[in-house]
Amino acid sequence: MPSDQENIEELQRQVRRQGELIDALYRRLGVGQLDAAGIPADGSYPDVVDAITAGNKIEAIKHYRERTGVGLKEAKDAVEALARTMGR
Repeated sequence: MPSDQENIEELQRQVRRQGELIDALYRRLGVGQLDAAGIPADGSYPDVVDAITAGNKIEAIKHYRERTGVGLKEAKDAVEALARTMGR
């Protein structure tokens, strides 16, 4: 029977793989991650970008939620998509 640590590591591998598959789908469909996440490409969310640049994703999620009114999951997904495009 796998240990808790082994289970966690397996789940982390699965999540990384799912992220890779999602990225591949975005590329194949020609849809940018920011578009899919609902983040405008015109840079109208500088506070979100600044928080990500500073390494504070929680703050970025708060700012995104304030601006858009979306739920926590949607904001987290959008900020993570933006962070990926920024290489963070």
